Amino acid sequence: MYIGDLLLKRIAVVTVNSDKTVGEALAKINDSGYRAVPVVDADDTYQGAIYKMDLLEYLLEQNGDENTRITDLVKHKEIHLDENVSFLNALVDIKALPFISIVKDGKLTGILTHNQVESVLEDAFGLKTGGINMTVASAEAAGTLERLTKTLRGEHIEGLFTLDNGSVLARRVVVTLRGDKTDEEIDKLKNKLEKNGFRTLQTNRIEKKW
Repeated sequence: MYIGDLLLKRIAVVTVNSDKTVGEALAKINDSGYRAVPVVDADDTYQGAIYKMDLLEYLLEQNGDENTRITDLVKHKEIHLDENVSFLNALVDIKALPFISIVKDGKLTGILTHNQVESVLEDAFGLKTGGINMTVASAEAAGTLERLTKTLRGEHIEGLFTLDNGSVLARRVVVTLRGDKTDEEIDKLKNKLEKNGFRTLQTNRIEKKW
């Protein structure tokens, strides 16, 4: 999956122009409700990001002039990604930031936000479609997914999410199945999983989110 499939498109992104003053930028961010927004120049070339916290610190703690240009307060000019970068790579980069700017040929094409990242995880856990969410564990990490999919053959798997990747001792897998099973059917499935080396750690019925 590429981030180009997930990003918030440029037309929907609130930005501040690089020639704006501190006061103008703060007003724009306040109106937006965000804590940071991308900065672009008159040609929509990406210049970085501006944070509400930095603007307030400049005005209140440093007694700065609200008519000063924002140039010196802009951050992260070098932190941006291409649309063809994988979602997993973006997941690492976005952890410490409110968003990642997506840039093509120097121009801002959109941003990847934590909401988009959470949406992918919600989908993986079956929160959008609803269903039966089971967390199972295997003492043998090698071949876990192969054994699990064989055990679940014939089941309607809505989502699959692995944990403890890289572990040689144990591995947990979160699997979401279609939610039309009775409690009795779920118990039978648990027994089947146990016979094939899987311990059921948790089972939840998830209501469809939308």
